[in-house]
Amino acid sequence: MKIRILGTMSPIATDGHNCPGVLIESGNSTILLDCGSGTHSMVDFHAISNDLHIFLSHLHTDHFSDVFNYQLASFVYRNLNLLLRPINIYMPKSPDKDASYISSQDLQFAEYGIISSNAEYHIGHCCLSFCQTVHPVETYAVKIREADRKIVYTSDTSFDAHDKLVDFAQGADLLIAEASLLKEHNSPSVNSHLTAEQAGIIAKNAKAKKLMLTHFWHNEDIQKYVEEAKRIFYNVVPATEDLSFTI
Repeated sequence: MKIRILGTMSPIATDGHNCPGVLIESGNSTILLDCGSGTHSMVDFHAISNDLHIFLSHLHTDHFSDVFNYQLASFVYRNLNLLLRPINIYMPKSPDKDASYISSQDLQFAEYGIISSNAEYHIGHCCLSFCQTVHPVETYAVKIREADRKIVYTSDTSFDAHDKLVDFAQGADLLIAEASLLKEHNSPSVNSHLTAEQAGIIAKNAKAKKLMLTHFWHNEDIQKYVEEAKRIFYNVVPATEDLSFTI
């Protein structure tokens, strides 16, 4: 699997940083895990459009705002006979008004699938499965398996989902975990997001091989997150825009 980081910040994009997004290539297929503000500018739509699968982990705008760019591009490319089959968009059923608004856009050439705890999709050489996290809206962590390799993306979550995520991410080659908070922020221990320390605890208990932190507060020093997580887990790296690697 070829992985490319498209965005790492929340709740807003800043100069040189986008809201959350991860691109994964498997065979001739392209998988996008979330497409927050700014991420579409890093993607060559023409190169990936004929087997594109967009997974929206949840329907908060910092994770899905650029889906409208892909929908419009699909419509335009279809009219120019440059897109032979629809793009694929997968998302939770709720919040209903947001899911309906996305799927009912007039200018699009897209098909839709539902994300749920029981769903499983086979795309390229990959198998994708899902685990519902604890967040104010219906939200799912995503596991991508290809042969004996496994990547888990936590999306947004409270530490209340620790046990579920540890089981879901057990033995992951790479755990991409949100780390919106630092202990020094004095946030409550149970919050709708993780601290870097909590991300480290999940990685350690899941026996992950590597932890990649993402979903940083937009004006915080990223190295602080890494240092906090490293007190718990030995192998920690920060996600950065346009970072590319192979698992």
